[in-house]
Amino acid sequence: MAKSSVSKPLEHGEHVQLSGGRMAEWNSLGEEGTTYRTEHFRCVDTLGIMLRNGSITSQMHDAGQDFNRTFIFAQLSPAGPPALDRIPGGQWRDSMTERVAFARKRLHEALDAVGGINSPGGCAVWHVAGMGRSVKEWSLLEGWNGRVLNQYEAKGILVAALGMLAVHYGYSG
Repeated sequence: MAKSSVSKPLEHGEHVQLSGGRMAEWNSLGEEGTTYRTEHFRCVDTLGIMLRNGSITSQMHDAGQDFNRTFIFAQLSPAGPPALDRIPGGQWRDSMTERVAFARKRLHEALDAVGGINSPGGCAVWHVAGMGRSVKEWSLLEGWNGRVLNQYEAKGILVAALGMLAVHYGYSG
């Protein structure tokens, strides 16, 4: 007898794994006064989860969020940089604004504080805090120095790097 391949529908708030190992939360909300529903996946915030389960402190979380904002301002986000021809003031299409240059300088300083981009901590914050990957995704796909890491080793590297970032950004001393 053949097994049925029908799966049960997702429930609101249920966590699922998307392709590439990213975790997402299914949101299904009814609109008040209508029969319409808004349904979508929301990618799970790795640093937020780590804060909620006590793996990192609020200072480490805030440092990771600062790193992420700087990463976006430096136009290194995987979503891609904005078109430079829309910059007010008539900048050249291939020029870098002062804001982007300053953000890249801050990013370089933050990476130096955790040992540089080629260090395990630098690699961890680049991929998890900067690019928004999960710890599992970073450890399996990227790892450090081309070496696949155990998920628990990767989490330890990230926690240590976030602690150093918190000191660098002045959240803890």
